[in-house]
Amino acid sequence: MRRIASLTLTSLLMLSLSPLLAHGAEPAKPKGSAPPAVSVLTDTYGGVRMEVQPGEVKKETPKDGRPENKVILDRTKLKEAFGRLKDQAAGQPAVTAVIPSTESTVKIHIADAVLDEARQTVPGAYLLLQLPEVSYKLPVGFSAKAAEELKVPPANVTVIVTIKSMPDSALGTARERLKAAGASEILPAPVDFKITGQRTNGQTVDLTRVGSAYVQRVLTLPASVDPSTVTAVTYANGEISFVPALFNYNQATVLSSGGGWFTVVSSSKEFTDTAGHWAEADIRLLASKLLVKGTSASEFSPDKPVTRAEFAAMLTRALGLPDNRGASAKYSDVGKYTWFAGPVGAASAAGLVDGYDDGTFKPNARISREQMAVMLTKARAYGNGLQGLPKTVDLSAVSIPVFEDGAKIASWASEPVTEVLAVGLMEGVTPEKFAPKENATRAQAVVLLKRLLVSLKLINPV
Repeated sequence: MRRIASLTLTSLLMLSLSPLLAHGAEPAKPKGSAPPAVSVLTDTYGGVRMEVQPGEVKKETPKDGRPENKVILDRTKLKEAFGRLKDQAAGQPAVTAVIPSTESTVKIHIADAVLDEARQTVPGAYLLLQLPEVSYKLPVGFSAKAAEELKVPPANVTVIVTIKSMPDSALGTARERLKAAGASEILPAPVDFKITGQRTNGQTVDLTRVGSAYVQRVLTLPASVDPSTVTAVTYANGEISFVPALFNYNQATVLSSGGGWFTVVSSSKEFTDTAGHWAEADIRLLASKLLVKGTSASEFSPDKPVTRAEFAAMLTRALGLPDNRGASAKYSDVGKYTWFAGPVGAASAAGLVDGYDDGTFKPNARISREQMAVMLTKARAYGNGLQGLPKTVDLSAVSIPVFEDGAKIASWASEPVTEVLAVGLMEGVTPEKFAPKENATRAQAVVLLKRLLVSLKLINPV
């Protein structure tokens, strides 16, 4: 039986049979030793641990015949747990609900009235749903729109979080896509995380895209991994896409504001024309993370100028933003069916890029270094915003190099150039020159993209 996070059948048998193996027979239980009937709360450093008891986990079999666990978090205990957080006054406190599970699908029911109260009393708090080898960290504000969209008070809404592993019927296609992308699986199956708001009359609303915030999904891997050779991906609409993630030994903390099937894969990509190139290591890293692509299967063309559309695509992929073809319709020169319509639309909707006064985007135009500086500062602000961090930088006390060509920097790019220099995302082409009008190459774009990802803590600093 495959669960969300794999425990082998042998492990399950050892766990269930250990008392018999140790004593020859199950010992008699002394009076008064029965497990508690409701969740148990324990104060921890910076939070509260809420241990859901096995008796609170119900096994159900829906119409599809695939058994699942149903858990209704005890509202009294959950309310008490958030009340304790308020008294702790920690910076980013969390209620950790530890949930035992035996099936590959788990549905966790949460009273929105409790979350609504927590949003008001401890607005910086989180609810961490911790299953045996999968965790889902949600800010208490994640369900704020449920009552609003369902047009009822929070007391009439239940939030249902569904965590499940991909069924066997869909695994074949997903594995074919992964193989085509040059990636091999690390987890037994991709995992899906979904949030639904439900009224008492059964009406529902999808809350999976949690506003403009990254949500943490923690996946436990079978063994410790090298962050430079693995990447987190999402499988949605038949496509495999990079997802920001940090790796620590055998755990992957995946950051995404949307939904989909999430998994971790191993990938290694080399290009014939990058051997010995000054940017070889960074190109290999981001290509192996399925973030940047070559100009062919074997070549990357590192010294070829990068276009505005290419860099917009790099930024949206780096931040894990889904394509948005509809938002690119505002540009007269971005065709709906061009490869860059989706990423340009996503970048435009997120405020990472701007078009020209004549209504064009000029997707195939070469990007200048000062244009790149502007896009980088906007992407940095957006990424920080998704993590609840300050979007702006105090430049009043910043000391940056004085370039002999500084007067050539356009007024609209002056402050962004100062910022990217201050935070270390860009440098001058020499100690004396910034070269604002010079076209950037694909190799330079990759190096800057890696610096951005590391500075935002969206990949490991490898």
